[in-house]
Amino acid sequence: MLTVKDPHETWRTKLLTPVAQRCESPGLTTTFEDLPSRWRDAPVRTLRCGDVDGSWAVLVTVVRGYRQQPGDSLVGNEFGRDPHTAYDLESPGDLVYEVQVTEDDGSDEYELLAFRLFGDPQEAGAEVLRWAGKKAAYSVSPSVERAETRQRRDRRQFDNRQASAASPLVRIGVVSDEAAADLDAIDRSALCWHFPRGNTGAYLRSAVVALAGYDEQRPHLRGRWLTARVEGEDLVLGVDDLIPANQRHRWDSARWLWDRRQADTPAGLRWQVDRVEQAAPAVAAVRRGALLEALTNAGVETDPELEALLTGVPYRLSDAELTPTWVANLYRGLADLAPWRLDAAYRGWRDGRQAQGLPVQDPVVLFGLGGVGAARKPKLALDHTGDAPLLCLIHSGSNAVLPYAHWTVPIDLDAHLYGWRPNLPYPH
Repeated sequence: MLTVKDPHETWRTKLLTPVAQRCESPGLTTTFEDLPSRWRDAPVRTLRCGDVDGSWAVLVTVVRGYRQQPGDSLVGNEFGRDPHTAYDLESPGDLVYEVQVTEDDGSDEYELLAFRLFGDPQEAGAEVLRWAGKKAAYSVSPSVERAETRQRRDRRQFDNRQASAASPLVRIGVVSDEAAADLDAIDRSALCWHFPRGNTGAYLRSAVVALAGYDEQRPHLRGRWLTARVEGEDLVLGVDDLIPANQRHRWDSARWLWDRRQADTPAGLRWQVDRVEQAAPAVAAVRRGALLEALTNAGVETDPELEALLTGVPYRLSDAELTPTWVANLYRGLADLAPWRLDAAYRGWRDGRQAQGLPVQDPVVLFGLGGVGAARKPKLALDHTGDAPLLCLIHSGSNAVLPYAHWTVPIDLDAHLYGWRPNLPYPH
């Protein structure tokens, strides 16, 4: 506890009172505190403004400053101050209001988000209110695709799947002897039916589907893979050098999508449910935008940052401006989520890495949220608490992802939910 008082406590309190009055607002707490200063032995009387949970604060005090010449300031401040003498109000200069914005980023010390000097208490109060209102200013109402629009697109894709499976146009390109057994086992109709589609229903031309790997597979090292890709109106099979961990469409652990040797894989292993109707409530909840409900019902936990974004609210002041972008991309990326599959998806990923002696302490990414150009980008990732799967937000520079086939609604299951019957030999 500080036993020495600010020698200018009364003076500062009087000067800060108009700021406190300006900041009287619902949900905003203001208190006068004596905070230690690294530049002097005595504390400094400070007005603290923040939210009730203490996740961020705006600290306002009065110092001696000087008006800067145009171009002297790199941060847009009209005033500057000497860090050694400014807190002594008996020193020369103008009385100015120092505003610091800090936020709890999980480290030992709060992160400094902003530092500005103002010559007027009303301006300083307005700056406090601007930061206090930032979360509300950037909150959005999550939007989801209309059910009718979604069904029309799904029907276009289904009809194209049916047509391509009925007359499968699959060519063999440049391959190697090691792929011979897998090429013989290709179910061309199943491959064409399951191949990723765009909004028009046609093959997604940018998609490269990794079917099987042939080198001693290390997930972050390049190796030879049997692949399927689009050329003209056909699918072409070939062998490519790929980094397996980076492949969104990787089917080596979902061979029933293309391999006739696994065509009789039961529904429980394909879908993680035994009957179509078991998946219906979760799929319906996701598609009407009730993601938290769907996740909770499936026993999936969420971290606080993700939970805030799922309700359209910024979690941190520092990222508030990105909230509309992140929320839109989050709901778009989770539009095909199968929440009941997340537990098996994580365990399969974990077991595969452990079998190779690789670490599993970090979560595995599902997709990115966009909005930033930094090397480490915000991404939605899947982790596990030991009792339940956990969806969380992380920042990562890696391109590794969990393949879509393991955590999204299987295409054939989706067709059955609509009452459409795929022309595939399974399930019955």
